[in-house]
Amino acid sequence: MKRKIIIILAILAVCILLASPVVAKQKVKVKISTDDCVIKNKGYIVIKLVDKNGREIRSNGMIKYTITDDNGNYKWVSKSYGSGIRVKYDVGHYNVNVVFKGDSKYKGAEKTKDITVTNDFDAYTYYDNHNWGLNQEVDDYIGDNYWNEEIYDDVDDPENEAWNI
Repeated sequence: MKRKIIIILAILAVCILLASPVVAKQKVKVKISTDDCVIKNKGYIVIKLVDKNGREIRSNGMIKYTITDDNGNYKWVSKSYGSGIRVKYDVGHYNVNVVFKGDSKYKGAEKTKDITVTNDFDAYTYYDNHNWGLNQEVDDYIGDNYWNEEIYDDVDDPENEAWNI
């Protein structure tokens, strides 16, 4: 009787193992880049985790990154990833080290990269490139810093012939 129970349990265990899918973790790559900021002499360091097709992943796995400047000052952060990370920094050279520990779906990944944060934002060509209302922060910055009332105050001037038709 004990022998039959052991054989049945063994067959049941083999069936369960064969029926359950074997889930292989997907490979992940770390992408480190920069992006311009609206504020003068500032820029963003952008950290993204992407799959083999280059699409950004969504994960709650832990990510640790260290950003070190030329003087040896550093910022070390450990947090849940979620989606891309954007960190605002002064213009300059930085060494960025990123470690992703992985989760149940994705393998871990690590990358170290020297990066230069620049700011090539030009408010005068922002609207010329058809960027109307795409970024409220940029629009507010331009409105506050580049709108010149003196250019447009002659509309009410009675001597302005263009308006006296």
